[in-house]
Amino acid sequence: MKNNIFNSDSPTDLFNQKEIEYPVNYDLKVIFETAGAFDILKRNLELVIEDAGVPHKFVSARHSNKGKYVSLTVNVTIRDSDQLQYLYQRLKLLPGIKFAV
Repeated sequence: MKNNIFNSDSPTDLFNQKEIEYPVNYDLKVIFETAGAFDILKRNLELVIEDAGVPHKFVSARHSNKGKYVSLTVNVTIRDSDQLQYLYQRLKLLPGIKFAV
């Protein structure tokens, strides 16, 4: 998955424009600047996922070597393309977000 939500017209581009069979389960990786408190970044991400009605489970968090970024991985189950579109539209609004795949 080489594209991110900021460089593609559609979240389905993330799947290399292959036909997606719904429901689809995958690990969503979201990169944030670490300017905000970790707990707040994680909770904001969870709120967006919950708002989109996406079943999810937190997998991991990892800070970059220099500590400038934090990567949060959440396993999600997307039921259809509308839900996927909505989720990525909402992710774009998160403060400090840099990348999501």
